Amino acid sequence: MARRPPRSSKTGPTDSQALSYTNRRGATFYLHEGKTKTGKPRYFTSKTVREGALSAMPEDYEFTESINNVVSVRRVSTSKAASKIPDTDLAMVRAELARHQHLGLHQVEVVKGEIVVFEPQHRRYDPVMKFMPAEEPGHYSVHRMTYRGDGGWSWPLTIGPLRKLVTKYIKHLGTEEFFELM
Repeated sequence: MARRPPRSSKTGPTDSQALSYTNRRGATFYLHEGKTKTGKPRYFTSKTVREGALSAMPEDYEFTESINNVVSVRRVSTSKAASKIPDTDLAMVRAELARHQHLGLHQVEVVKGEIVVFEPQHRRYDPVMKFMPAEEPGHYSVHRMTYRGDGGWSWPLTIGPLRKLVTKYIKHLGTEEFFELM
């Protein structure tokens, strides 16, 4: 039987000293550092303070929270994809969702340089539609989630100005017509 090495007596920050992040549901997560198999630092969050807790965020890292309230640590993105979506385009999609009473609980976020619409499913959100920037400025391709076979994103339904796409496609979310979009 293999023996576990003794626990280190090294103590980290206390609850009040450890860097924390509180998600939208009010759960608090604390920043920790571990090591990869090759000895490189790896940063993660935990709901409890334990060995490896940090009191400051490493340079070029940030907390991030997913649509489903999962908190993690990531490198600060400097890629073009992260800054490609104008705030006005994101606001346009949110405004269109707000126009439809049956879509009141749907959420919109930029994920990997795409505008993704999420639908509530019990206690979590699932992606159902996305708008990918096209080559022509202000134009996007629209895709819907498919549920046949392995599922996944559809091929582009169409490409065009974002305003026309959101007006034509958003209203179908949460209805039977959504499954007819192809």
